[in-house]
Amino acid sequence: MQNQLKQAQQIEIQLEQIESQRYQIDLRIKELDKTLQELQKITEGTQIYKSVGPILYGVSDKKKLIEELSEQKELSEIRIKTLEKQQKTFEDKYKEIEAQIKKTYDQGRKGNA
Repeated sequence: MQNQLKQAQQIEIQLEQIESQRYQIDLRIKELDKTLQELQKITEGTQIYKSVGPILYGVSDKKKLIEELSEQKELSEIRIKTLEKQQKTFEDKYKEIEAQIKKTYDQGRKGNA
């Protein structure tokens, strides 16, 4: 039973980490959506800047930038789907362990009665 409790705790930690990653990626997707919307509004010839770390530089090809950001968004969405699958797997495993712990506990109570 100790081993099962330890496994359940480890799964809880992993689920928290997955949830944190999903939250961060969701924020990134929203940021990319907003950026792509704003880029669509900008007329040709308007200077566009891109931030890379602490450096800000001009971008001459709006279309290429939109493609790059769209690709980043798509990859982030794929990552979210992967995390959702992992989360479901861990949740199922957690429920399985929880049922085993309950069964062991109930058997122990019957044995003591």
